[in-house]
Amino acid sequence: MNQEIKTCQNCKTDFTIEPEDFSFYEKIKVPPPTFCPECRNQRRLTWRNNLSLYNRECGLCGKRIVTLYSKESRIIPYCNKCYWSDQWNPIDYGRDYDFSRTFFEQLKELELSVPHQATINDDGIASINSEYSNDCWYAKNCYMAFYVWNVENVMYSSHVVANAKHVVDSINILEQSEWLYDCYACHQCYKMKDSDFCVGCQDSSFLFDCRGCSDSFMCIGLRNKKYCYRNAQYTREEYEKILASYKLHTREGADKAREEYSKFILGTPRRYAQIYHSVNCTGDLIYNGKNSKWCFAVRNPIDCKWIDSPGDTLTDCYDISTAGEMSQSYEVVTCDQSNMNKFGLFSVKSQDLRYAQYCTGSKSLFGCVGVRKGKYCILNKQYSEDEYGKMVTKIITQMKEAPYIDKRGVAHSYGDYFPSELSPFGYNETVAAERCPLGREEVLSRGWNWQDNIQRTAGNETLPPSALPDSIEDVDDSITGQILKCVSCGRNYKIIENELTFYRSMSVPLPDKCFFCRHTRRVNRTNPYFLWKRQCACDYQIYSNTIKHGHHAEGRCLNEFETSYAPDRPEIVYCESCYNAEVA
Repeated sequence: MNQEIKTCQNCKTDFTIEPEDFSFYEKIKVPPPTFCPECRNQRRLTWRNNLSLYNRECGLCGKRIVTLYSKESRIIPYCNKCYWSDQWNPIDYGRDYDFSRTFFEQLKELELSVPHQATINDDGIASINSEYSNDCWYAKNCYMAFYVWNVENVMYSSHVVANAKHVVDSINILEQSEWLYDCYACHQCYKMKDSDFCVGCQDSSFLFDCRGCSDSFMCIGLRNKKYCYRNAQYTREEYEKILASYKLHTREGADKAREEYSKFILGTPRRYAQIYHSVNCTGDLIYNGKNSKWCFAVRNPIDCKWIDSPGDTLTDCYDISTAGEMSQSYEVVTCDQSNMNKFGLFSVKSQDLRYAQYCTGSKSLFGCVGVRKGKYCILNKQYSEDEYGKMVTKIITQMKEAPYIDKRGVAHSYGDYFPSELSPFGYNETVAAERCPLGREEVLSRGWNWQDNIQRTAGNETLPPSALPDSIEDVDDSITGQILKCVSCGRNYKIIENELTFYRSMSVPLPDKCFFCRHTRRVNRTNPYFLWKRQCACDYQIYSNTIKHGHHAEGRCLNEFETSYAPDRPEIVYCESCYNAEVA
């Protein structure tokens, strides 16, 4: 099949469907998309709330709980103990399919009737002391941790996976790291602070794209170095004297270093993308990939496209957000350990699901919510295998002939994800708002939801920002009983005991900003999950190279690439060859 150019239903821009894309759609038996890749991703993420938490009552036992769902959502939340108990059965909420109405409006009604987990976790048993977290699996002693898996003592962080311990204020920590503070995309690291894209480093601060380094400070692109400052070699005594002069245990010293670090790395070349041990891949933060395009923060992808956020071991998958161990799946959000999962939302350990939300350990479901260990169900109603097959065929035909029309007149047929206007979350509660910020009026004009009452407290502080100790060495245990005020947004926040222990162990000053403002700062320093075509910036003038590069001894490098650094950004972006020549 030839390449085709289509116009996106949502944004009206043109997008291209390649021959290999058609092959994928044909293989998994879905129609080609009507939304462009960016709009498809935005639509999916309007269904994922990471950070907005509310105090409500469990719909079964009445206990006060923390939940993702505001009262305005109309979702019935159950505490984790009740949700995973045998006191209720999702199949009891099953209903007949009504061919006089659209599929999506019937699914929405089912969604509002079936109880939901207060926050998304494993089976309610595998995680310990991690109630104030979401999308939290096999975790211990975690607090305000979002999308974490097999971790311990993780706080105020997101996308932390694979045996990480003692991680605070960090994002995209992919593998086997301990004692990290304010780090981005680091793995196999130990005792690191304020660092980005580092592998196998330890006892260091403010490193960017370093490998195998220790006891270094304010460096970029170093390999297997020790006692370095601003990429220069020092003796141990000289290095320790420089490090001590910054007083990183104080907020003033740490803020000064953070500003200096930002300026320093801006004037030094960086590689066009963080892609390692991969073949024929485009994107960023890809490890051990093969034949995968437009993939971001993923390990072991094979024959994948448009994948984002730490995913692991994805094969033959398109349009996946935050998921791992999947194959032949399409348009899903966090549907781990699944095969042939299409248009799914937090449906895990399952096979052959379509339009399933929060289903577990199931097979052959269509338009179901919360089903556990079920098969051959439609709208949570049980069918025989033969009846199920016939009904699914009829429903798909009806979805194509009578699609759901949203408030803007956009049609959502079979092959489209859940419409954004049906999401139980306000746009400003979701990950979509991080990736694609929109104002309230713009969101409402699209017919989507907006949450005007995101839960927060303000004005209840017992200790003003001016009284917050500058040095962690001056903080006593009584701070855990104080209510603090964010210097940026005015939101109240607290320091918990585990958090204070971490700050003392790492010599980190107390934050004067709330978690949400700190999270925004981290998100703003990450690259977008988007690619632009650029030419290598190496020309021996914009930056004084250390050597002559073998493939171009003079003039500008002719290599071109796809990168997540937009052409108008100020960073000095090099191709792989030029960058390696400088850091080797």
